[in-house]
Amino acid sequence: MPRPIIFDFDGTIVDSEPHANKGLAETLSELGFPTTYDEAVATYIGLRLTDCIAKAEHIHGRKLPDGLASLCRARVGALIDEHLQPVPGAIAFVRDRAHDPIAIASSSRVVSIERSLARVGLQSIFDGRIYSAADIERGKPHPDIFLKAAGGIAANPGDCIVIEDGVLGVQAAVAAGMTVIGLTAGAHCGPAHGETLRDAGAHVMARSYGEVESYIARL
Repeated sequence: MPRPIIFDFDGTIVDSEPHANKGLAETLSELGFPTTYDEAVATYIGLRLTDCIAKAEHIHGRKLPDGLASLCRARVGALIDEHLQPVPGAIAFVRDRAHDPIAIASSSRVVSIERSLARVGLQSIFDGRIYSAADIERGKPHPDIFLKAAGGIAANPGDCIVIEDGVLGVQAAVAAGMTVIGLTAGAHCGPAHGETLRDAGAHVMARSYGEVESYIARL
């Protein structure tokens, strides 16, 4: 029986983190909260947009304007519609496991995930197996979204393998008692990103889906 696999989404299946963080940084900066792309990557990856807003308000010491979430979603959506590509190797890896117990556990909204999956031809594979932290009380780094995904595919959390690219997601999956592969194949991952994920608790690092395949084959 194949081990259940739970994917984060942005930065592990689709290479959307550069667009999401560019859009967030530009929106914050235009509204008077100066933020660079690198600062957005370091500060906000893995958070729900509502949690990004709360964190930005804490950093800047004042309330963000009403409507920021809508502006940010529109800008990020336009960037993704124009530029979205899959993470290298993700399409084949997912399609090879279309009939296995797999799921997505993401901080993005389900509607956004479905739109991106449709653009890369994977929507039908994850039909009914998409779980969003936007729909529950606590997001990453709490384990809730991974536990919900495991329950949705009738998997024991301890049997699950999680593929994650973010510190908060790694922490959440470890807290859920799952085996975590830190994937650094996304365009936003710099040279030190692997060590950052390892420090967050990832059990093994993978620079590509080929390395993910090799690790899973040894289990």
